Amino acid sequence: MRIGLCLSGGGAKGSYQAGVIKALYDRGIKDFAAISGTSIGAINGYFVFTGNVEKLEYMWINIEENSENNVQIVNNTVDNSELIKILGELDNNSKEKTKFYVNYVNINNKQIKEEVKDISTLDKLGAMDYIKYSSLLPFNPKGTLSLRDQFIKDVNENLYEGCNLDGGLVRNTLIEPLINDNLDKIIIVATRHDYIIQDDIKSKIDESKLVVVRPKTILTSQDTLRFKKEFCEKMFKEGYEIGKTLNISN
Repeated sequence: MRIGLCLSGGGAKGSYQAGVIKALYDRGIKDFAAISGTSIGAINGYFVFTGNVEKLEYMWINIEENSENNVQIVNNTVDNSELIKILGELDNNSKEKTKFYVNYVNINNKQIKEEVKDISTLDKLGAMDYIKYSSLLPFNPKGTLSLRDQFIKDVNENLYEGCNLDGGLVRNTLIEPLINDNLDKIIIVATRHDYIIQDDIKSKIDESKLVVVRPKTILTSQDTLRFKKEFCEKMFKEGYEIGKTLNISN
């Protein structure tokens, strides 16, 4: 069976996603024909892409050990350099020929344009660049609006001109590239308890090919930057328990 893996964005909520991935791995579901990832999904996806799921578990269970200061704001973005450094130290242990799509947004002339890249065609340094873009969340510490509204305001004021930023700003669940890859199943690991498949996706693929995995815990935008050991370990375990019983055969 040719299986695809779609990993949504969500910051620290990616700990839940990692738990699902580890449970699938322990069940022997670890060879994916194609992967797509947005933001933290791109980071988690790289562990899967390179065959380092054990290290993915270690990173999330020991989240505070891996960071001297969990959230730092650099140039009006949430600094992701430490996560990118962890990825850069991974060896590629995968023997599969897997496509890996990530998305990000480019800001040019105050216009926000989504870009999608198959990074399986790139060398390691090139892949790191695009994962960095996909997971670089804008955050204006002087902002007074919601994340999205503040971002739009800042773009119009040229704060991010020329930048490549988090793909979740325009599309948090990157299913479309996988639809064209002739897959038997696509496992979508969402980070929202109320995630639903949009009608435009339903029009492009038989719904029976989609397996949606949602957290039971109601997670909010306040949890996006909650990179704390207690929270991440709890959500990882929740994801693992759900992944253990996930049915992908129907």
